[in-house]
Amino acid sequence: MSDPSGPTTPAPMTPPPVYGTPPPAGPYGQPGIPPPIGPAPVGASIVRQFTGPALVGVLLGLATVIVPLVWGYVFYVLPVAGFLAGIAAIRRGQMIGGIIGVVLNALGAVLTLIGLTGG
Repeated sequence: MSDPSGPTTPAPMTPPPVYGTPPPAGPYGQPGIPPPIGPAPVGASIVRQFTGPALVGVLLGLATVIVPLVWGYVFYVLPVAGFLAGIAAIRRGQMIGGIIGVVLNALGAVLTLIGLTGG
C-alpha cells in the first residue's frame, strides 16, 4: 500500500552567503558596529576611583597624617611616594582617589616638616 499523501519534499533551504558581500547592517547603518555600552552603575565607578595607585596614594597619605598625630613619628620619604602615587592615579583617570591621595600626602608632608623643625 502506498502513502495517500504522496512523496514528501524537503523544506526549502536558504542559500549560503556569497563571499565578498558585506555583513548585514548594524543598528546604526554601519556593518558590524555594536550598539554603545551604557554607563556603569554609580557604585562601580566610585569603587574604581579607589583602586591601584589611587588606593596606594590614599593609604600612604593616611599613614603620613595619622602616625605623626598618634605616635609622634614622622616619615621622610613616604609623603613623596604617596604624592607620586596620587599623581599617577590622576593620570589614569582616577580623579577622586588621586586628588584625595595628593591632599592627604600634602598634609602629611606639612606634618613631617613641622615634626622636623621641632614645632
